Amino acid sequence: MGVSQDPMFSVIIASRNAGRHIGEALDSLLAHGEARCEVIVIDGNSSDSTTDVLAQYEPRFADRLRWISEPDAGIYDAMNKGLAMASAEWVVFLGADDRLAQGAFAAVEKCVANAEGASIVCGVTRVVGQGADFIESPRSFRAAHIPKRAPARHQSIYVRRQALLAIGGFYTRWPIAADYDAYLRLCEAGAEEALTDAVLSEFRLGGISSTLKARTAAEYRDIRIAHGAAPTVEHLVMFKSLAAVWVFAALRRVGLARGARR
Repeated sequence: MGVSQDPMFSVIIASRNAGRHIGEALDSLLAHGEARCEVIVIDGNSSDSTTDVLAQYEPRFADRLRWISEPDAGIYDAMNKGLAMASAEWVVFLGADDRLAQGAFAAVEKCVANAEGASIVCGVTRVVGQGADFIESPRSFRAAHIPKRAPARHQSIYVRRQALLAIGGFYTRWPIAADYDAYLRLCEAGAEEALTDAVLSEFRLGGISSTLKARTAAEYRDIRIAHGAAPTVEHLVMFKSLAAVWVFAALRRVGLARGARR
């Protein structure tokens, strides 16, 4: 495929001091062919080797890699900058320490072909890191008045660029879960979604949403309230979610401890 052909996908990566892992993310994109997508990296003025790594990878993408490095107002400000620079029909947002799964683009293309009119495509996420390695299958919550979460992690969600621009991108008032708020606004705007059972990304634990669990749960609660949910009910939902997270973490620690003793 020649580089003159317009790519179907814009992969947007927000980074800051990610020199240790961003090469792995870029390698996972190169494995699909440099012309399958355009890659946009918005770096938050890193002080490590991130920009050196980006400069080294530029020639390998044959003009499909663009990046900037400057101060920003957080990850969703960076993601909005990337969205403004994107030109492909579909956008997906990877973390600098995430990886695109083998066959992801082909799986999304197939799903789009089979679900004409869909503006959101969600797939399977492989979750790794901190002793974890498991699969999260997508699950739709559209039947609920206010979906309690998006069908998948944002690394495995592809959105039509024009649909995301039409709702104003990400609201930076939500520093942890603006992607969830954007999903709700897409739903409210009538965007249709399609699910695929293909693995689309590998998500590495350790980001802000996976380390600040109480703050994340509180922000989800506040977002649902902002979208019309009853505050009393949402307080109960938040505590239930936190309890489930703590139980899961405790069971995983027990499992790791047993494995270490064997």
